[in-house]
Amino acid sequence: MLDRLVDPFVRRMLHPPRRVPRPLPAALAARAEDVSIPAATLPLKAWLLRADGRSAGTVAVVHGWSSDGGRMAPIATHIVARGMAALLVDLPGHGRTGPVASYNAALMVDDLRSVRDWIAMRDDLPARPAAILGYSFGGLGAYVAASRDPRWVALVVLAAPLGPMEAARLYLDGKGLPGRWLGGMVRRSFLRTVGVDPDTFDAARNLASIRVPAMIVHGENDEVVPVWHAERIESAVPAGLGTLLRVPGAGHNAVLVDDAVGVRVAEFLLTHLARARERS
Repeated sequence: MLDRLVDPFVRRMLHPPRRVPRPLPAALAARAEDVSIPAATLPLKAWLLRADGRSAGTVAVVHGWSSDGGRMAPIATHIVARGMAALLVDLPGHGRTGPVASYNAALMVDDLRSVRDWIAMRDDLPARPAAILGYSFGGLGAYVAASRDPRWVALVVLAAPLGPMEAARLYLDGKGLPGRWLGGMVRRSFLRTVGVDPDTFDAARNLASIRVPAMIVHGENDEVVPVWHAERIESAVPAGLGTLLRVPGAGHNAVLVDDAVGVRVAEFLLTHLARARERS
């Protein structure tokens, strides 16, 4: 009975708040193709941004909670400038993709598999490798997707939480509630309302099986997701595959707009897309 007291908070956490989609900057809009990707939840709206000349590969870019693909434009600018295509996806309930009553990590991982299927079916994309980059809540989905779908050849995680339960605790703490003390009730509420165990989507359980290089980027002054989450995520990656980039003085949003970070991320992706292409 007591467990059900947290159900309203769980429902609120799982309901994406709608925001006006951010338009692409003119330089990216000029090269953008407006696409729709079939998926289990809803058809996903996305921008496909092409590089000049022959692309080294495609990077699927996944935004955070209550955000949209347009807000990922700063990092996408660096990706495209270095000869890769960027696919800026709007998740269900976000951006230009239609509204949903509820969304969660399990649905996101299914949708990201649909994104990889779509890349493979494009006449102009399947011969090139694909990587995945996720920010915040999208980073959680990205690292689970890369762990479970071997078609992704590289992973970048920016400012992401350690797992859904840690994200829920951060949300409750932000509301002035004792997130860690309520953790057991929150987990049982997730099981009751969603039908999946949130612990099956945490970094430790998933990244131990990853077989591709992963870069974890986090601001040292992140006010939303503490930097120790990045340290734990990196430690879950098998030896030799993980790179941790701590950004001094940066907050949660700053890692998206920091040009030095964008250059490092784009160079990492280009290096590993090129290596994957050489192996194919």
